[in-house]
Amino acid sequence: MSLNTDMKVNWISGMPRSGTTWLSQIFASSPDVRLKFCPLFSYEFKNALDINSSQDDWTKFFRDVYNTESEYLDQHYLRKKGLVPTFNNKNESPDYLFIKSTRFHDLIPKMLELSEDVRFVHLVRHPCATIHSWLTNPHEFPIDADPLLEWRTGNCRKTGPGEFWGFDDWKWVNSQALELSRQYPERFKILKYENLVSDTHYVIKNLFEYFGLSYGEQTDEFIKMSQSKHDDNKRSVYKKASLSRWHSELHPSIISACVEEVKGTELERFLENSDI
Repeated sequence: MSLNTDMKVNWISGMPRSGTTWLSQIFASSPDVRLKFCPLFSYEFKNALDINSSQDDWTKFFRDVYNTESEYLDQHYLRKKGLVPTFNNKNESPDYLFIKSTRFHDLIPKMLELSEDVRFVHLVRHPCATIHSWLTNPHEFPIDADPLLEWRTGNCRKTGPGEFWGFDDWKWVNSQALELSRQYPERFKILKYENLVSDTHYVIKNLFEYFGLSYGEQTDEFIKMSQSKHDDNKRSVYKKASLSRWHSELHPSIISACVEEVKGTELERFLENSDI
């Protein structure tokens, strides 16, 4: 891999099971994007930064992540199984580094403060849909854990620093995102997953413009393929998305608690039929 010293750094964030993998692959379809997956959870950069890391530490981190190839960072292990695509039209030294991460949300405010050129898109999915997707994912929810005991705290899935799971974390992470969007209106954009699904091409064209990317044929083809082909594997980006399965499959007590606790707060905008 070759290094582009003038690269532009962008970050895709959101709670686990919010659609960030699909969104990240849409960006990866651009020839001018190099995508990396959750570096601070990777073998190469595991816990490399913390709340006390300096501006120089972050700058070096971005440069090293851009220039490091691995099974995990580049999602080769998913690509070999056909769960994410291979894009053949790629620049050798892309101008854009995109990092996709559902972890280490606690470091984001400091990163934004120290790294003045980094831009974010933060994806938010309905809390019930997010919890339902997690509880029904055998790769993410432990087989011996009780959903009715774990849905709120997510403690059964928290095995190290930077982990955010469960409804309480959904509230905290997305409340922080709203605050950051107010502090950094030109650099921190919030996107509702439901809007991404219902009007994908329009939303993506606006996002590409926001990041300064050109929307091309490869991106258009991937969006169409990802929505027309269906793979039941939870890690696949090829889905005919359903926005309502949780209505009938998630335990009523969980639905009731999520909705009631969000109503009347600024997070209510992430419930159905509300605009951001």
